[in-house]
Amino acid sequence: MLVKTPAIKLGVEVRESKIEDNRLVLSGVANAMPCTVEISGPEMVRLFGRMLRPAIIVLFLKSLFGGGKSKEGDA
Repeated sequence: MLVKTPAIKLGVEVRESKIEDNRLVLSGVANAMPCTVEISGPEMVRLFGRMLRPAIIVLFLKSLFGGGKSKEGDA
């Protein structure tokens, strides 16, 4: 996945996911730096709610069966 900020673009790879203290913790690397993302229950509900749109569901299903590659390729 690619994270873009005004200052930098980071290729992020999630390598592990777990539940810790009622939070979803995603661990991996951003370029060469180790990183974690912690998502609370309410944040997860908002995020998943935003993802439940027809276009995103179609992209997910295409990707699941190998047809959802981006033009740039995966970061």
